[in-house]
Amino acid sequence: MSTPQTGPEVSIAPKRHRNATATKEAILQAALTAFSQSGYDGVGLREIARAVGVDPRMVGYYFESKEKLFEAVLDYSMNFPLSVPTMTGDWATQLLTQSQAPRQADGFLLTLRSTSNPKAVEILRNCIERNYERGLAADLGGEHAHGRAALLIAITAGVLLMREVLGNAALTSADAREVIPNLEAAFGAAASPSPG
Repeated sequence: MSTPQTGPEVSIAPKRHRNATATKEAILQAALTAFSQSGYDGVGLREIARAVGVDPRMVGYYFESKEKLFEAVLDYSMNFPLSVPTMTGDWATQLLTQSQAPRQADGFLLTLRSTSNPKAVEILRNCIERNYERGLAADLGGEHAHGRAALLIAITAGVLLMREVLGNAALTSADAREVIPNLEAAFGAAASPSPG
């Protein structure tokens, strides 16, 4: 009597359980790095998935599309609080004496390198308005609150561009402390309602 033939022995490995929070965080970090290096147009979901070591469908599962991933990355990088008390307090000193955290610096580079794409610009504008301008305008109150909030953000962005991206000598040297009062005055002027 012959023994019945069976197929090759297959060992079934236990399923690896993926930590959803850690996976999303890894995707966001990889996307932030990729977008900050290459801008919106220079990055595909496959590259981001490859950097994390996941199937590209996993990126789509968590974020649906490149546009939604880009928006999530912006929210992820725009995590420093801007409020009127902060900006009229020690914000000028922080901007002129401290380097930004890597995530925030990458978020700034991502912004600069993605402005050639109209869809990316729309997402950027909406994120800045949602994350910063609306809250600042509500804190400021009074006439032209949204315009004054936008000016505060523009001054901050300009200083960050000059220091963090261009490395302007006057704003990165020890002498930068000397112009802290000027920057404080600029923030104070932008925060104040227009004179009568």
